Amino acid sequence: MTADLSKSPYKITLYLDTPQPMLAPWVDPKKHLGIDSTAITGHAYIGLSDGKDEERWGYGPDGGTLMQAVTGVKGYFMPEDHYTPHNEAIVWHISKRQYDAAREMIEDLHKHPGTYKLFEKNCSTVATAILQAANVPDAPKGAIGMTPYGLALKKRVMLAKRRAEMVKFHIKNAVRSLFGKKKAPTSELLDSLRSKPIPVSIRTATKNSHNEKAACETRMPDVNRLVSKLALTR
Repeated sequence: MTADLSKSPYKITLYLDTPQPMLAPWVDPKKHLGIDSTAITGHAYIGLSDGKDEERWGYGPDGGTLMQAVTGVKGYFMPEDHYTPHNEAIVWHISKRQYDAAREMIEDLHKHPGTYKLFEKNCSTVATAILQAANVPDAPKGAIGMTPYGLALKKRVMLAKRRAEMVKFHIKNAVRSLFGKKKAPTSELLDSLRSKPIPVSIRTATKNSHNEKAACETRMPDVNRLVSKLALTR
């Protein structure tokens, strides 16, 4: 039986600077100004929190041309700050052991970043590898974890599942009410949503990213608020 980690202070978050082609034209159009290939490729990075502070890390090429990025160039595992945008995210509650496993891999990548190859070892594959090292449930795998496109698709499917769960809960309560039975408390839905990976909508994540940039600081995801928003979405 899987342990209930919903009250654990430790969290790991997959942040996604969603590729612009996957966003509506009016969503965050100014996040990448000028000639910036990241607007097309997107970017994925990891947030790791002990409940007090959150550190964010991402992987990329240490200079070089586009051709070198394809064939292989020195990699760079770098801290991310409030200037790195994100439009979507997935938050996992984790145990201390999972936190330590992710932390160990982050330290190893920082010391030995290896070779960046656009189609083999990139920001998405490294973020996915850290999630897998932490042994989180429903971690990306295979082709899905190869690009920000695949990771954004996974988050959206996950969000659709959570919303379907929410709709099912409300339908059941409506039927119970119809037959004069007591409704299930909303806390039951919240506990269920909190016990699973928490996908963050584009609207919420983008707003959080803008707020961080305005405040010149990163902020840990408020899981209770995220779950409440998800549960109340109709």
